[in-house]
Amino acid sequence: MSINLGPFALPLEPLLLFGCALLGILVASVLARKKAGSVTDPLLMMLLFGLVIGRIVFVIKFADQYDSFWQMLDFRDRGVDWVSGTIAMALFLLWQIKRLPQQRIALFGGAFSILLFFSVTSLLMNVGREQLSIPDIALEQLDGEQISLVQVAENNITVVNLWASWCPPCQREMPAFEKSAQQYPDIRFVMLNQQESAAKVNDFLADNKLTFEHVLLDKTGKVADTFDAYGLPVTLYFDQQGTLVDSHMGEVSAASLSATLERLSK
Repeated sequence: MSINLGPFALPLEPLLLFGCALLGILVASVLARKKAGSVTDPLLMMLLFGLVIGRIVFVIKFADQYDSFWQMLDFRDRGVDWVSGTIAMALFLLWQIKRLPQQRIALFGGAFSILLFFSVTSLLMNVGREQLSIPDIALEQLDGEQISLVQVAENNITVVNLWASWCPPCQREMPAFEKSAQQYPDIRFVMLNQQESAAKVNDFLADNKLTFEHVLLDKTGKVADTFDAYGLPVTLYFDQQGTLVDSHMGEVSAASLSATLERLSK
């Protein structure tokens, strides 16, 4: 889910895409030896073009979820329409092959390698994720009573957000979770505070006028350890069988949250 580099915790998905891009460019460079023209720039532009188009389509789909133009530009929520983005990359690649026919093998080989590496690693990540299920760990409610995530989920789609009151991204995404909990009454939303007291959590919720049905305390960070969640915030998505089907490290926007919930609700 994330890689811990000293004081920094980096989300795995962007690093995966970056690594696959480097490998694809390396393959293309090997295939392009002794040929005129660079293949690095066309492949990088292909990726950038696809990501931009995918982002634009995503923003159009969920335009009503953004409060400002700057939020639409904020890629940190990783909201991208991958179907549109992939089609855009394919069209850009065809144009580059037509423009640089002497490099067509290298360009196609590099693009195919990026797709192959990304598909295989994503598949492996999904297989690993499917081995994880909602943990049956005793947690504390705000009234001091003990309860587990399994008891809260009760065979429903469940969203677990790991957060803390001192975390600015956690604070910014709270309204999106509150709104989504109202829009999706059949989905259980669990706001799982990390290693803070009930008094501090109650004060934070009251000061920010936030209301959630399920607010739990993980005073030892056991859930975060279970899912290798080294930073905050982290959002975990479980299906009705309690299997982890998606995750997001970092701040979610109302749009990216809605996109994931729509997919899980189908």
